Amino acid sequence: MGNNELKIIVETKTLTHALTFANSVVEKRNVVTELSHIKLSSKDGKLELMATNMEIYLSQKIAAQVISEGAITVSTKTLNDIVKKIPDKDIVLNVSNETEQLEIVGKNCAFNLLTLPADQFPTLDDINVEATFKIPCRDFVKMIEGTLFSVSLDETRYNLNGVYFYVKDEECYMASTDGHRLSVSVVEMTYEVSEFGVILSKKTLEEIVKILKDPKNIQLEVEIFLSVNRVKFVCNDIMMVSKLIDGTFPDYQGFIPVENNYKLTINTKLLADVIDRVATITIDKFQAIKLTLSKDLLEITASGEARGAAKETIPHSLDENNLCVFDHEESLSIGFNPKYLTEALNSILNATKANQVDLYFLDASSPMLLKTLQNPKDVFVIMPVKV
Repeated sequence: MGNNELKIIVETKTLTHALTFANSVVEKRNVVTELSHIKLSSKDGKLELMATNMEIYLSQKIAAQVISEGAITVSTKTLNDIVKKIPDKDIVLNVSNETEQLEIVGKNCAFNLLTLPADQFPTLDDINVEATFKIPCRDFVKMIEGTLFSVSLDETRYNLNGVYFYVKDEECYMASTDGHRLSVSVVEMTYEVSEFGVILSKKTLEEIVKILKDPKNIQLEVEIFLSVNRVKFVCNDIMMVSKLIDGTFPDYQGFIPVENNYKLTINTKLLADVIDRVATITIDKFQAIKLTLSKDLLEITASGEARGAAKETIPHSLDENNLCVFDHEESLSIGFNPKYLTEALNSILNATKANQVDLYFLDASSPMLLKTLQNPKDVFVIMPVKV
């Protein structure tokens, strides 16, 4: 029996789920055929699916009835597109040395896909582990969702193209900035971990957060292995290895305001919804909204040269669902990019579910600080704009 003579029976739903993660990693416009392929390997009652874009390497093992052991590579997208449309509970994957094609067999359907030999798929070298620890998936997801949105997209500032991930004083941190805003998320470590600091790429975090948020994984822990230039995540039967960003993240502590004259406490969703409505009038990414705070109400306004103007007020209220409290006799007017404010508020809603947020201001030209009572060490800082 040849190396490629693979034959297994696998649950369609389970395979579809794994292929979704694999297809997300694979580069869609790859000129190297092998990198658009997924490697399928059957052994010891498992089907292993391996996908890579050379920055990220993803391995998943799923339960399967292995009739013949073997390995092959096939187009990730084509396999994913076919399997997710098959309605049957189980399917058969079969490769014979005679045709070297992958046969996908359902109850009343069959497909034959062209393949490449498994030995043409890129191999993964072992990483020289310098630090390893475990963290609850829920905590890791919370930190990613609290920082990923403010990563810089400016490729010339490569050290800001990811999230700074580090441990200090028995606390685990993630931080990101694009120069206009800063996001920091913190969780306490449950056991002693050596201090370290690495920069995780945006793509890596986008992929691992999908996997860890899966209902099968979210209640578990993810084990993290670090080397000088790579990181490995292991959870359940899933392993992801990724390159780290080679650079030094800036010392951001001095960017966090420590002096504030004004404080607004408001319902998180209420503020997010009002900003979203008012910002509809702005079409240019450089246009701003203006917040005017007074002891009686919060007024949010915007104007767009091509569309007109918008205004919405939120009256002072102690009601939980309409909470809006401003603690200063003097009023304050300050402008912000609505996208930055909305993304910070949505991050709070998604990552921590905090229903109220505190906004701190020094004056109309200084950065604003956002914090919640629920996670007081998590901070969001946004630079104002002229209005």
